[in-house]
Amino acid sequence: MKVLFLVTRFPVPPWRGDQLRAYHHLRLLAPRHEITCAALVTRPPPVDPVRALAALGVRVEVVRLGLAGAVPSLARALVGDPRPLQVLLYARRRARARVAALAVRADLVHAQLVRAATYLPAGPRPAAVVDLVDALSASFARRAARQRGVLGLIAAAEAARLLRYENELICRGLTCLVVAESERAPLEGREAVRVVPNGVDLAAFAYVEDGRPAARLVFAGNLGYFPNVDAATFLVRDVLPRVRAAVAGAELRLVGARPARRVRALAGAAGVSLASSVPAMAPELARATVAVVPLRAGSGLQNKVLEAMAAGTPVVATPRAVAGLALGAAGEEVLVADDAAGLAAAAVALLRDPARARAQARAARALVERRYRWGDSAAGVEAAWQAAVEVASRRTHEGAEGEELCGRRSGRF
Repeated sequence: MKVLFLVTRFPVPPWRGDQLRAYHHLRLLAPRHEITCAALVTRPPPVDPVRALAALGVRVEVVRLGLAGAVPSLARALVGDPRPLQVLLYARRRARARVAALAVRADLVHAQLVRAATYLPAGPRPAAVVDLVDALSASFARRAARQRGVLGLIAAAEAARLLRYENELICRGLTCLVVAESERAPLEGREAVRVVPNGVDLAAFAYVEDGRPAARLVFAGNLGYFPNVDAATFLVRDVLPRVRAAVAGAELRLVGARPARRVRALAGAAGVSLASSVPAMAPELARATVAVVPLRAGSGLQNKVLEAMAAGTPVVATPRAVAGLALGAAGEEVLVADDAAGLAAAAVALLRDPARARAQARAARALVERRYRWGDSAAGVEAAWQAAVEVASRRTHEGAEGEELCGRRSGRF
């Protein structure tokens, strides 16, 4: 199958969640399909990442958006364009023409994230798949609930725009993907949305049981991303002091790229260290006693949780952080609590009971091996591609268009 794979962040290096997902899907599907990855980016990627992606057998097309077009594109919202700001930020006429030319040769166009969906062809051919990854509308709604002032108001308005747009994509009859059952819940027509979970590179995140320090907590992720900034702040200010009061010498390591100013300021707190430039996350997880993931915002299936589980680091998390996971009995693979006292108590319990921590780590690794492999994830994407091609073929023969499935709503794609 000839596939045009649209991304808005270059997949190499795969630091962020969408990059990681795209990278592994491209890596595993390129040997079986003729894939062109069109990167819709404001700045061209360096030569080495382009070569690394091409080495996987992927044809690479860099479609430069440029920064100059962002302002007039966003300004469309002021004159009634109902599309999300996420979409308007990446919408360019010249880029649309370039993508359309590339799509002519494709059997299917795969758009990752809603902001790439504006580049999908209007007709039934070529077939199309939209990997929403998360219900981004729900993520922005949670951010609006936690963020004050103008930014909170903007987040609330964007949540409404995103929900309308996500539902329009589904009602258009497009094959849409999300990472977890929990991400289907906010969407209309959710039964038509396919769940394709993320995976873990089990070789890169090898299971390590021994040689860990006595009392080191770790929180890892993109430390410039609002849900992670909020979680790190909550962890340092409300959870860690309770842990240190119960376990002398307990420390916390914050690990991740692009730390926000608020996160950098946290490194001055007692027992807190910050590592913002690490070549790989697995060694950091292997040198921790417990991973604490106190997310209160955000959405989706958290790679940071899966990676810690794979690496043998026992996880303590909020319900939000594990909402996308298919967990077993309570406390078997992850300890879950929804407030600072509960999170601290769970972390202390694991720090004080190495045998319990070891049993939890083994159960978590077993779950990852059963349910969260990138090979299974890629197979789910491939099945969605095949289904979309079959639907497009049927519509072509019937002379039907996607909007007829549920009626055209107000708004533009």
